[in-house]
Amino acid sequence: MSKRYDEIYTHLHELLVPYVPAGAKIEPQTKLVDDLGLDSVQVMEVLMELEDRLDTSIPMNFLPDVETMDDLVKAMEDSLAA
Repeated sequence: MSKRYDEIYTHLHELLVPYVPAGAKIEPQTKLVDDLGLDSVQVMEVLMELEDRLDTSIPMNFLPDVETMDDLVKAMEDSLAA
């Protein structure tokens, strides 16, 4: 993994901790909706906070392809590289 991937992963992990059900862990394959139970408003709140932390704007057109934590980190990494 790249340094940028690790940075994004760390920020996202910190943002998702409040949403983690008891006994669950956040891992790269954790599904944001199915495993953490995030609704669309919560996903948007997490994304907005992530934008603030990384000082970037996240294009919303990649959201339909994002299911897991790893998907989101990679999409963010690609967005920042563009």
